[in-house]
Amino acid sequence: MLAIPVRVLAFGATGGDFSEDTFTVQINQAGARIALKHRVAPGDDLRIINLENLAEADFHVVGPTRLDRGQAAEWGVECLEPSRNIWGIDFPAPIAAENSQAGALIVCQGCRKEVLSVLSLMEVEMLDATGCLYRLCDQCGELSAWVYADVTRHPQNPTPAAEPAPPPEPQPAYEPGGIERRAHRRLPIKLPVMVRNHKGDQETSKTENVSKGGFAVCLGLMLVVGEIVRVVCPYTEDAHNMEQKAEVRRRANFTPGERWLYGMRYVR
Repeated sequence: MLAIPVRVLAFGATGGDFSEDTFTVQINQAGARIALKHRVAPGDDLRIINLENLAEADFHVVGPTRLDRGQAAEWGVECLEPSRNIWGIDFPAPIAAENSQAGALIVCQGCRKEVLSVLSLMEVEMLDATGCLYRLCDQCGELSAWVYADVTRHPQNPTPAAEPAPPPEPQPAYEPGGIERRAHRRLPIKLPVMVRNHKGDQETSKTENVSKGGFAVCLGLMLVVGEIVRVVCPYTEDAHNMEQKAEVRRRANFTPGERWLYGMRYVR
């Protein structure tokens, strides 16, 4: 989950030609989720420019990933030029949800290179305790300090969706723009987590980010806003894990009908 300012250019798209400055909601090696006010449709091709480094590539619209009161607010896009990494971030192979490995988006203090690095839980503890890890950077060639990357660098007060009609059943949505208003700083860490609802149904996954007050996680488990669940984070299989109570504060449709993105707040 990383909000990077981008410029989206469309030529011959379903909604006509347009240029829109917006931001990413999530990124990965193959593409991204982006917030858009203009209308697009699956199959449209877009040119996306990363406004931080001015790198650009062509992307293909896969489909909507979040609806805002009945209107598409976020879209999944796939890069048509795999050799171009416009995000400037090194991505590892996906981390399996069931193992005890963690991951963190870290940046070299020397050259500012960003890496989504696979870490052990001990390395995460060291990073939290000291604020940095020392490792060799393959870009600047130095043994440098690596710290958490900033995840709050998107434009202030973004408006990804047009003004909609009031919904019949309002429900808090997951808003990337709400990052600045939170009481605790979010850290881009992927920790193993177990979530169990009141029925005893449980699922293990990886967090999208964490803070002292809670975390965000993508689950196939269907939960409702306000529901109290039991969580273990970090979770290690076949170990003594201490459970905590957490309240579901936000929910967004991550993959229509399959997975949801939840914002969890610990209940003290």
